[in-house]
Amino acid sequence: MKRWDITQMLDIGHKLFAKIHKQKYHAHHNNEIHFMAREIDEWLPQGVQSLMNGNYDPRCLKRYYFSDEVVDHLHPSDRIFQHILLKQLKPTFKHVINPNVYHLLGPTGVQYATQRIRQVLQDDKPNYFLRVDVRSFYASISHFRLIADIKKYYDDPKLIAMLERVIRNPIDTPRGVKNPDYGIALRGPLSQFFSGLYLKPLDDAFLESNVTYIIFQDDVLILCKTKRAMNRCRRRMMEILHERHLSLSRKKSRMGLIKDGFTIWVYPILRRNRRITPKLFTQMMVAI
Repeated sequence: MKRWDITQMLDIGHKLFAKIHKQKYHAHHNNEIHFMAREIDEWLPQGVQSLMNGNYDPRCLKRYYFSDEVVDHLHPSDRIFQHILLKQLKPTFKHVINPNVYHLLGPTGVQYATQRIRQVLQDDKPNYFLRVDVRSFYASISHFRLIADIKKYYDDPKLIAMLERVIRNPIDTPRGVKNPDYGIALRGPLSQFFSGLYLKPLDDAFLESNVTYIIFQDDVLILCKTKRAMNRCRRRMMEILHERHLSLSRKKSRMGLIKDGFTIWVYPILRRNRRITPKLFTQMMVAI
């Protein structure tokens, strides 16, 4: 795909809005989505042009409180524009994002991750594992550090300015507008890109090491041949997480012998966990 082609960007926007509109077609006739459908030939070209000019500025996030979670909601137009922006960024991933990051491959990333784990278990026969989950990862991402990472790997001033506005996007809450220094929208189109970039120092630390390192969002799995290698990996990981002001979830993190079996959480798309036992080692494959 040719980057920053306004015709292709408009086509992406039209297709994504048609999908959103279809999902909400039976909403109340005063729902905003119906007004957007009637005026799409106005707001969509204007938004795409703002991306081309580098002055795109998203609307405030809308925060909703539920009994079990807090959700920061993007306006439908911003979801479309940020999805278009992500499409322009994707060709750069092979130069920026670590090859051991699998969630940026889309739904097939789950298959590729499980295929690689299965292959390593069959061929290398590691004896130890280190499976960790970063605690409250998306809520703990520092805006200052993330913006510094973007400036380190991208040199387009317009792109940097747009991504900075997305990261620092104010949040409209029932208690007033907030401007936090930490946290990004969990379900935003760019959230997985931001997560891959923020954990890049951790990913790169194990790129040339003699262990198998796999990461899916904030879930990390390291397979080692010796206990010494496992402990060395754990120390290095804790150092980097401390530098990034992140911590581990004690409840979801485990380390030990592979022969005893372990649980991995690299399947958020499936919304379930899969127990890996010695009997399933050489047959590990998840059906999507």
